[in-house]
Amino acid sequence: MRTIQINNDLYQIPSEWDELTPAQLEHLSRISRSDQPVEQFKLLMLLYCLRARVTRHPKLSKTLARLKVGTESPRVCLRIRRKRYWLTPEEVNLMADQMDWLLTEKETDYFIQPLRTVNPCPKLRIRWHRLAGPDDNLFDITFEQYMYLQTYLDALPDDPSKMDSLLACLWHTGRAFRIDRLEHDARIIRRLRPDRKAALYWFVLGSIGYLADNYPRVFSGGSGRVLGNVFDSQLRLLDSLAAHDMTKKDEVRRGLFIDALYAMDEQLRIQEEMKEKMQRK
Repeated sequence: MRTIQINNDLYQIPSEWDELTPAQLEHLSRISRSDQPVEQFKLLMLLYCLRARVTRHPKLSKTLARLKVGTESPRVCLRIRRKRYWLTPEEVNLMADQMDWLLTEKETDYFIQPLRTVNPCPKLRIRWHRLAGPDDNLFDITFEQYMYLQTYLDALPDDPSKMDSLLACLWHTGRAFRIDRLEHDARIIRRLRPDRKAALYWFVLGSIGYLADNYPRVFSGGSGRVLGNVFDSQLRLLDSLAAHDMTKKDEVRRGLFIDALYAMDEQLRIQEEMKEKMQRK
């Protein structure tokens, strides 16, 4: 957490993705869907994390616009619980810059790059249904779960409706994931609010990015995507991990994905060493 000082009072705000509460993640999802200046986006998130509001100027955009005025800016009243602070818009905007870590700059544009690896909802309760979710960093998912997850991740840009099935690969009814119940679980997840779905999706992307950074040989450019055609690549990996033995494929499917990652990474490392030796000759 990061501490900011307002007059003589100290307040803590998140300083990284894993410190955001589920409610803060969902609020981030709501404000990210609206088209607004990046300064206002950061300010809205700061106010929510502080549980604060500007009471003198209800329209934050007008307050921020005063930053561009050369004359001295009037003060605004920042209210945090029962305390009030009279600050200049410049001071408020400077505090909002503490939320820069939420955004990544690319050329002249800004976008959200989720780095969340802590599961915001280990257990989901949707009406009378209860769904169990994965551990942090997706450390406990099976190779089979990742196979289907990667398939839906690949299809999602062209078909946003695949989001429910994607999340059902990780949040499932029953003690363990079962592919024959995926569509049933997806229909349950469909009832979730879009903000909650976004929070879960950001956790998935952040965790896959974490795994990709730690196993760069397996993933393509750290993006979380397995090299090559998704479906064909997964079948080849499954066959390779089972040592071309059909009787072992079910066992590999039920095994932990993190173990499969290590095995795949080790195979690729050995291949790289062999290739280097051949080039030296």
